[in-house]
Amino acid sequence: MSYEKLAKVLMDRKLARFGDSYVNFIFSLALTRAKQEPQGARVSDRVLADAAVKTGLRKFLPRRIKRNDVANSVESLLVYGWLKGFISLEESAKVLEKNIQTPSDAVAKLAEEILCRIKGKASLEVEDSKERNPYSRS
Repeated sequence: MSYEKLAKVLMDRKLARFGDSYVNFIFSLALTRAKQEPQGARVSDRVLADAAVKTGLRKFLPRRIKRNDVANSVESLLVYGWLKGFISLEESAKVLEKNIQTPSDAVAKLAEEILCRIKGKASLEVEDSKERNPYSRS
C-alpha cells in the first residue's frame, strides 16, 4: 500500500465511525475471554492515540491534529484490515487478548499485525488463517 493510500485510509471519517464500534466490540470480546465473564469496554482516545505513536502511524498524519483524530485513524486502520480481509475478527480478538493488560500495547500489536499483512510481510502475532471476512471485497 502506498503512503498516499495509507494516509487516505487513516483519515477516512466513515471508516472511523464504523471502526469505533468495531474496535470496542473486538476489545470487549478479548476482555471477556481474558476475564472469563462478559465485559463491555470502550477503548479511549488516549489508548488509541498512544497505539498510533507506538506503531509509527502518527507520522502518516498531519502535524497539527487533535488526539481524537489520531484515535480515529487507528480505528479506520483496524476496521479497514477486517473489511478487506487482511485479518479476521477472531484473529483480531486473539491479538488483543495476548496483550490485554496494557490496552495501548494490545491495540498497537493489532495495528502492526494489520500493517504487516497489508504490506504483504509475514505475520507477527497470529498464524495465517483460512477464515476470512465473507463480506470482503478484496
